[in-house]
Amino acid sequence: MTALVVGADSGLLEFELGRMGDDEDVIVLDASAARLEVLEDQVADPRVWFMIGDAEVIPLPDATVDEVVGADVSPEVERVTR
Repeated sequence: MTALVVGADSGLLEFELGRMGDDEDVIVLDASAARLEVLEDQVADPRVWFMIGDAEVIPLPDATVDEVVGADVSPEVERVTR
């Protein structure tokens, strides 16, 4: 399973990591490289991937993730969700 967390929110990321298994990934998407760097320093977990972007244009291929948290349902969110 792969989850996409929109926004560099440490609480939301920790919640998702608690739900995920050792072989599952969480992608964190935020428009601010500085916020992503802060979060990366706080959360040292090999299951987490950090990407610059926002929910309006998600820089992922179609049907990449199993769930999206932190964003409202939109055509872009639906596009990247399996």
